[in-house]
Amino acid sequence: MKQLSPRTEKNIATLVPKAQAAARAFMAQAAIALEGLDITVEIICGTRTYAEQDALYAKGRTAPGVKVTNARGGFSNHNFGIAWDIGLFRAGRYLEESRVYRQLGKLAGPLGLEWGGEWVSFPDEPHYQLRTGLTLAQLRSLISQGKSIV
Repeated sequence: MKQLSPRTEKNIATLVPKAQAAARAFMAQAAIALEGLDITVEIICGTRTYAEQDALYAKGRTAPGVKVTNARGGFSNHNFGIAWDIGLFRAGRYLEESRVYRQLGKLAGPLGLEWGGEWVSFPDEPHYQLRTGLTLAQLRSLISQGKSIV
């Protein structure tokens, strides 16, 4: 597999071990899917603190910008180290919209991942997360007890 960028490596390192393995497997499959295209993929976000999540939630509400999430701190799988976002790039330029996001979304299921592009109320094509079978309330409880998520 092609060596991952420092940015991707940094974001993978923020995830719990099982999510790190899943993110690496995803990136390996994505590299194969993108072979021959002039598009690269990077993991541009991994784990977020509750404060970072709250700042994103504020966008388009109490802060300038467009809404990028419906999740406050503690209500995003990013807060638990089991979710990441990808970015597609052509010649170093970020591609906000691309059919390739949907193409890569097809990789999620076989890897045990949930793809945000399948969400009905707020589709999020760059988003991937582990399927844990746990609710957000259960995740918050495990973290508050100092227990492992996966």
